[in-house]
Amino acid sequence: KTQSRLPPPPAASTMSEPATDVPPKEGGATADVTKTDKSDYYFFKSTPKELQKQYAPVPLKPGQQLDFTPRAQTLHESTLVKKDEERKKAEAAQKKFENGGGTNLSYSQIRKNAYDFRDKEHEVALEEPDKYDIGQKVVIHGLKKAAKFNDQVAEVLSEIKDGRYPVKIVESKKQLNVKRENLKMYRPVVCKEFVNIKLERGFRCTPELLFKALTDQDMVSKYTQSEAKIEVKEGGGFSLFGGSIHGSFQEASPPSKIVQVWRFKEWPDDHFSTVTLEISSPEYGVTVAKLNQVEVPVHDKFRNRDVPDKVKKGWKEFFFDRIHKVVGFAKVEKSEYSRKKKAKDDEEDED
Repeated sequence: KTQSRLPPPPAASTMSEPATDVPPKEGGATADVTKTDKSDYYFFKSTPKELQKQYAPVPLKPGQQLDFTPRAQTLHESTLVKKDEERKKAEAAQKKFENGGGTNLSYSQIRKNAYDFRDKEHEVALEEPDKYDIGQKVVIHGLKKAAKFNDQVAEVLSEIKDGRYPVKIVESKKQLNVKRENLKMYRPVVCKEFVNIKLERGFRCTPELLFKALTDQDMVSKYTQSEAKIEVKEGGGFSLFGGSIHGSFQEASPPSKIVQVWRFKEWPDDHFSTVTLEISSPEYGVTVAKLNQVEVPVHDKFRNRDVPDKVKKGWKEFFFDRIHKVVGFAKVEKSEYSRKKKAKDDEEDED
């Protein structure tokens, strides 16, 4: 009974009938592919047994030819083709990058290309000096054992000793002794296009609590789930998301106003935007934060032109939304407190 339920095997001619209409190729054999009516598998006509063992059935269309070139040669050719495709893709991305567009390269390759692009920009105007002065900024490159420090900006601490310069990395403050050939002149990327960002969000809390949620180091670390260092005073510095965002306070007037100079580390070198946060309470239990960030660069130092969208998305998702969900200050729609504020103003006008 079990055997009667199985579909009959394909005709013997399907597996053994020689193919006369397909000439063999040099370096291998070819075969027609046909599909039986009672099976979902494809079988090869005139395929030798050793090739049947080497190549499993593949879903090819009826009538399509399959090249039985030896496996080692096929893999070698496919590797060459893949490398050629990767090379063309890298060249296209580099060309797009040099023309000021975005790129899909990896982060490390973007950093390398960014500094290469700077070298290309300044190769005529600026030449590498014979020696670096104390306090001069340089870029580290070509390190192998300490490759994580490549493409980072450093400051020369003293004159060359035994063929090495003592330098201090600007971001991490780490000191290294680097060979002369692993240093090159620091050439900043300058952005001449800027935009302003304005946001407004209502919270179900008091102004004092919202001011603390935006400036308290422990609270910010918890709802951003990252390292935060904040010194709330005029001239005090801050560092968020492990140093991805940093700056200093120009004004801290609790609970109504915060003014900061603020930047992403990927922004054009030494450029800071100015963030002004005004906190007010239009009615009891409702606090409104109005954010105004000016001089946000259109592109970063790697020529990616998504900086304004990234900044706006960061404020909404990693600060305001997190304060709602983690800290527990419920969101108040603008239409709600605007309507009540308008009604209150109308009553005062009538009085």
